[in-house]
Amino acid sequence: MPSQRTATRIFGLDVLRAIGGLMVVVAHTGHLVADHWPRFPPVPHIDWLAVFFVLSGFLIGNILLDALARPGPPLLRLLDFLQRRWLRTLPNYYLFLLLNILLVAFGLAPGMLSRATAVYAVFMQNFHLPLDLFFWESWSLAVEEWFYLLFPLLAFGLMALPSLRGSTSFLWVCLLFILFPVAARMGVAHHVVDESTRNIWVQKLVITRLDAPGYGMLAAWVARHHRVFWRLLRWPALACGIGLLLFLATLARPAGPGALLYGMNSLEAFATALLLPLFSQWNNGGAWAGTFRLLSLTTYSLYLVHMPMLYLLGRYVPGPVAWSCAARYGLFLAGAWAVAALVYVAWERRFMRMRDPAGRWLARRFAAPVQAVRPSSTPRP
Repeated sequence: MPSQRTATRIFGLDVLRAIGGLMVVVAHTGHLVADHWPRFPPVPHIDWLAVFFVLSGFLIGNILLDALARPGPPLLRLLDFLQRRWLRTLPNYYLFLLLNILLVAFGLAPGMLSRATAVYAVFMQNFHLPLDLFFWESWSLAVEEWFYLLFPLLAFGLMALPSLRGSTSFLWVCLLFILFPVAARMGVAHHVVDESTRNIWVQKLVITRLDAPGYGMLAAWVARHHRVFWRLLRWPALACGIGLLLFLATLARPAGPGALLYGMNSLEAFATALLLPLFSQWNNGGAWAGTFRLLSLTTYSLYLVHMPMLYLLGRYVPGPVAWSCAARYGLFLAGAWAVAALVYVAWERRFMRMRDPAGRWLARRFAAPVQAVRPSSTPRP
């Protein structure tokens, strides 16, 4: 069985990921320069983590569509998909989980440790109930890990039904992922009484945020099965997506149950998905291609690096002189990205290189079932 390959890098998607990574870091650290620029960053409020969720769904969706269509035992294809995702994400996660535990234990970062800390190891800190102990940025990683696990399990599981092919089962799971979180938000809405409770019960639970990668998956399905429409859609969709994002940015976040509470996250994810037809077809980056590729590759490490750096070095950024504060903040951002690049090269990439050998090992383990498939058989689409 051929190994799964990551999709060819597309300049537009690298741009989207790099901008999203920078804006998340700025949103988390902008208070360091608030004495001089209280409205920093001066951009409309956009949920940049939703951008990451939708983008992840789109990229992984293309890989999963290939895996569903590939011949061979479904279990082998599922395991190969999962090992590639886990070797990409888990080493960094556990490295920084340990680092955050040490920072809290030695009083270098806020938070608390308890017996419940163990649930962080299996991404249960925010599955259906909020656990607000420490390592707060990990909530989004839990959303993605459960998405990586549940979506392919359901898609491959539905393929066992005689009337469903791979692409059809994929589409049904997309719809499930888009609709279920809306119902989940309705189910937890009674907990929402202010911005703080909305943040932990609606914004940061796994079950309430799976629709964002679901929209990315649906976009991947449309791009695969309706290529002409996808190409013609790019400019109108971009205009509608930007317009909808700017409109949503002007709306006040609801402080209690209501239709806006249930639908806001879905609308933001849908608007972000409308950007994909253009960005996914923007292939020529010219001289900037290498720069944005590097920035895109290191966004995952940057997301994990920037908060520990804020705890350790953030106090050195503010100051009474504006230009000095700005310079130190620029150095902080550059330093965070430099450390992220080091983590990517020295740690993250080492595990990513294990994916092909692991895929070959799995193929050998399933050698007999693969040989049992007749060469003349038609692969399931």
